[in-house]
Amino acid sequence: LISITDIVIPKEKCAVYQRLITATNASVSSGVMIAVNSNAIPVSRPLFMPETFTGVGREWSDWSEQFEMVAQVNGWDNELKLKFMSLLFSGRARDNYGGLPYEAKNNYALLNDAMGKCLEPCEIVCFRTEACWECGFFLTSKVGGCETHLLIDTGAQISIVPKQFWLNVTNGGSSLDGYQGRVAVANGGEMSILGRWQTVCQFDSLAVIVEFLVADVTPQELLLGTDFLSKFGAVIDLGEKCCRLMGKKLPLFSEDGSLN
Repeated sequence: LISITDIVIPKEKCAVYQRLITATNASVSSGVMIAVNSNAIPVSRPLFMPETFTGVGREWSDWSEQFEMVAQVNGWDNELKLKFMSLLFSGRARDNYGGLPYEAKNNYALLNDAMGKCLEPCEIVCFRTEACWECGFFLTSKVGGCETHLLIDTGAQISIVPKQFWLNVTNGGSSLDGYQGRVAVANGGEMSILGRWQTVCQFDSLAVIVEFLVADVTPQELLLGTDFLSKFGAVIDLGEKCCRLMGKKLPLFSEDGSLN
């Protein structure tokens, strides 16, 4: 018989193990020894323990990277990593874990991937059907020196430029800043993001620097999301069919280029 207190985990790092050890000590004091299942894997004393992950105040990618480094130092295989990771969730992360399918809870690679999808930053972009594009409102602008129409979408959190437009304007591509988040579309799919691109957008005599995400998407129209509208204090006036942008009154157009 092996006392569970022989499996030593730093108490301050894992509340679950603290409760187990407290319960075991009480059992031992009453003359009862807790036997470990003969099929259980012996666990040596960890050199380090990751912090408990709550899902709030820290990104999953950062925590999981640290967990992998700790697992390597401690010599954990995937089975042990699965057991320890499952015990280190609390709060929001524990709620997310509880809703995962059986397969994800019993396979380390699947668990890591599933928790990442639940907890990584995710922007929501509502791409419309072709029919709805035709009834949207557009601003005329020069983006990177190329005159085009920009669809205003108050349901999208970020501004998007299609990959092909970016390639055309930059003569085959330019350097992009990295983007670590995920972008989901309204149908539940995920958008392929190449990176962040800053360029000059000129509206009549007004020129501003705008950041877009370059995405491999269709249709090919450029989209202005609420990030742009909030940053520049844009006001959409559907009654007058105009957009007020930093003191400028800009006309809104339909897809065919006419005023609605």
